[in-house]
Amino acid sequence: EELEIDPEGYWAMAQANLLKEPKKLLEKLISYDKDHMADSLIAKVRPFLDDPLMDPDKIASASKALKPVRVWIGAMIKYHDTLKIVNPLREVARLKGEELAVVEAELAKKQAQVKEINDKLAALNADKAALEAKEKALNDEIIDCGLKLGRAEKMITGLEGEKVRWTETVASLG
Repeated sequence: EELEIDPEGYWAMAQANLLKEPKKLLEKLISYDKDHMADSLIAKVRPFLDDPLMDPDKIASASKALKPVRVWIGAMIKYHDTLKIVNPLREVARLKGEELAVVEAELAKKQAQVKEINDKLAALNADKAALEAKEKALNDEIIDCGLKLGRAEKMITGLEGEKVRWTETVASLG
């Protein structure tokens, strides 16, 4: 009957290797590489877990120490099934992350170009403001010079009349 339940001799192997040293068994369970379980292994183990004799409560009635191992095996199979769904999504997320990094790098480049253009624009606006201030100062100076020129012309015109008077005065004195 042991051959029907355990046709490949797993129980004999477990008794000889695993159950001899329980601490090593616990360490192996904790450090088990659950991310790389072969589908073939899961396919071999799943029928055993579906067997009514492997129900956790029935196992607990036979051995309280074995129930956590049964629960652990069930959890590993659920983890394996979940990885079948999650790993493709992780790969998509990784690829999207790489695409995002490329887009962010391009965005940073474009932002640097925009900053450079804005800096140039700010410098040109500052130059424009300085030139407009200079233009206003020059226009003010032109107006001021025009006023001075007008006053000078009036003075010259006024002095021409004085010249005539002085010439006459000099002539009469002479």
